[in-house]
Amino acid sequence: MNKILVLIYPTFAEFEITVATAVLKDFYIVETVGLTKDMVVSETGLQVQPHYELSEICVDDYEGIIIPGGDVVHVKDSEVLFELIRQMYKQEKLIAAICGGPFVLAAAGILQYVPYTVTLDYRKLDCFSKTHFTYEGIVHHKNIITAQGHAFVDFGLAIAKYCGVYTEHKSDFYRGKRNIVIENVLKE
Repeated sequence: MNKILVLIYPTFAEFEITVATAVLKDFYIVETVGLTKDMVVSETGLQVQPHYELSEICVDDYEGIIIPGGDVVHVKDSEVLFELIRQMYKQEKLIAAICGGPFVLAAAGILQYVPYTVTLDYRKLDCFSKTHFTYEGIVHHKNIITAQGHAFVDFGLAIAKYCGVYTEHKSDFYRGKRNIVIENVLKE
């Protein structure tokens, strides 16, 4: 089974990746990677033990990476992370980042000529291209998906489409439109 990485770091926003991991779990092994193997505390206080630390990751083993938002102060100096992103970009693997997560892509130097969105004041950070920012919920360019934090459902579904596991049922369910299970019960 193919594998996808999810970056976790102190204050990461777990809700931003729940739809993505939920739609991928039946088709991909979802593994977490931290800056170290130390326990990570999310923005809501959820404690998560990473499967791996960044130095243990071989890019060839993964189809891509998902990067949630959080306080980027925790990742701002991680050259190991930036190099991992550069390698994934070079190999045209999925790189999906939401809310403040696109900071990692910008710091790695891959957003200089790529349209993107981010939920940070990109003008105050020199690593972001000012001309390629787009204020949209989701921006998808080739193998890169970026999203505003409030667009986490669409972000997860965009990842599902990219990975070939998107269905109308999942889309309807996560958007709160339909629940086939209940509809079938009501038909009985």
